[in-house]
Amino acid sequence: MPKRRIQSLKARMLMVNIGFVLLAFAIVIGAFNVVMDTYIKSTTTEQLLTVVNYADTSTTEAQPNQNVVDNAPRGIFNTHPSSFTIKQDNTVTTPTGTSKLDQTISKQIADALETDNVNLNHLHNYRFVVNNRTFYLESSKTTNNETLIVYLDISGITNFSRMVNFILISVAGVVILLLSLAVTLITGRIVKPLSDLAQFASRIGKGDFTPLDENFDSQELATLATAMNTTASELKNSEQNQRTFFQNASHELRTPLMAVKSYAEGIAYDVMEPKMAAKVIMTETDHMSELVEDLLASSRLADLSHEQKMVMTDLRELVKDAVMEQQPIAEKGALKLAFKVPNRVVKLPINYKAMYRALSNLLSNALRYADTTIEVTLQQTKKEITLSVANDGAAIDPTELPHLFERFYKGRGGLHGIGLAMVKSIVNQHAGEITIERHDDKTYFIMHFNRD
Repeated sequence: MPKRRIQSLKARMLMVNIGFVLLAFAIVIGAFNVVMDTYIKSTTTEQLLTVVNYADTSTTEAQPNQNVVDNAPRGIFNTHPSSFTIKQDNTVTTPTGTSKLDQTISKQIADALETDNVNLNHLHNYRFVVNNRTFYLESSKTTNNETLIVYLDISGITNFSRMVNFILISVAGVVILLLSLAVTLITGRIVKPLSDLAQFASRIGKGDFTPLDENFDSQELATLATAMNTTASELKNSEQNQRTFFQNASHELRTPLMAVKSYAEGIAYDVMEPKMAAKVIMTETDHMSELVEDLLASSRLADLSHEQKMVMTDLRELVKDAVMEQQPIAEKGALKLAFKVPNRVVKLPINYKAMYRALSNLLSNALRYADTTIEVTLQQTKKEITLSVANDGAAIDPTELPHLFERFYKGRGGLHGIGLAMVKSIVNQHAGEITIERHDDKTYFIMHFNRD
């Protein structure tokens, strides 16, 4: 398939608008000329026939005098008809009283008819041009078997028609010129902002997320610029988060790796008891495995927003499954783990694996900080569904609250700072919100979901 030729916006707008103007004026000029020619032909025919018939009925002479022709009814053009007679020997005679100018014109017409070898017996509304003057002719036989030619000079009308055509063409030229100037100005005001936006997009592609500081007159361009600035800001934050993520992940992995290396060297150089060193190595390896698993889970969550594999699920079953999984750990730590769910079905479209992971992370967090009791509560109202995990441990330091859901932020007694960040990401992808409350000597992590 041949590659389509790319045109500038200015050239395209000029071609389209000029094309429409030319087409419109061509239709107007064409229609005017067709109507004018038809009108001239029909009216001259009617007037010439009227003059010929009047002359035939108003005189018994072989040749009418000019007064008879002058007194014939005038047509719509109110023009002055004239006549002359061509005898059998091709001599030309004009009526009595004919002016010298009309005699000269009559002689010129007769000579031109003879030169062009025109059949004089069939002159009916015959258009004839002599010396740049336009005439309509009508012929009639006289009693002497001579040919009476009545003619009408329509040069004034044809000149008027040409003048109108010239005016229309001139107006079209002026309109095209003004239109070209207008299109140039308009496209200039459009193309420059588009060029600025294109350069901004190019800068974003190169990693320069500096906002575009432009005030556009067009609402559409202003909206586009705002959207691009928002995108640039989000990309900047994403890049910063990614950089921070890799820095923190490297740090979190470096610590256990250094411990593993140190204890492995201790075993190699017989400076550490092998069993004790192996136990530490296994502990640090488990720590790294858990971290890697959380990193992989966090990476998979990024794909959830694109896949959106949501299934309508009874959240009561989700709560029961998650609590049952954590129950042995709670019992091992001498903690009471209880849950409370409604008797009626509580349905919500969710990605089961992701939501299960979020609830499990909240339970794991509660198991680390609870003193004696952990409570999981599922509730629903007309507007929302809430799922909370409460523990009776110590209150969270107020300075830590704004950072608890940040990736790799570790509060008091935390592990590697991914669990709560993952919970918030999952809740957000389900169009929900997570909050933290403290009352009745308990800390509540509450997930809120709209029922709409």
